[in-house]
Amino acid sequence: MGVFKRLEDVPEADRLSNYAERYADSDPWSEFLVTELLPTHNSYQFKQTARLAARRWKAHVQDRGRHHALATPTDVETWCTELLVEVEPQTVYKSYWTKIERFYEWLRWHTDHPHAYNPVLMAAANKEAAGTVWETKMEFRER
Repeated sequence: MGVFKRLEDVPEADRLSNYAERYADSDPWSEFLVTELLPTHNSYQFKQTARLAARRWKAHVQDRGRHHALATPTDVETWCTELLVEVEPQTVYKSYWTKIERFYEWLRWHTDHPHAYNPVLMAAANKEAAGTVWETKMEFRER
């Protein structure tokens, strides 16, 4: 998960909310999609699922007043809560979670981005709906 387990542990100066201006007119998801995610998957279904996950994620975070690369763990939690009303945890994990978690890990390790933590993992460790999706992830790993 990294050094920070909860958003409250992150020094104010390092919080993603400080970078709103920097990201105002950027779309790091598209860069991630083209350079990282799609080259490793050739199936049409995967590509469509990745685009759907991105559309839903971007809309959700935008509705909450943030850029899609600057989410909080609470944004992740509310997104998971909404998805779990519509589909089973396995679908949330396989179709949505995997892409968004990987996106934030890519941001965290990509030198062009100031991400010092992953809000998806923070939500998994500290929130109910995100924790349910995380547990589903662990069940898939045990198989």
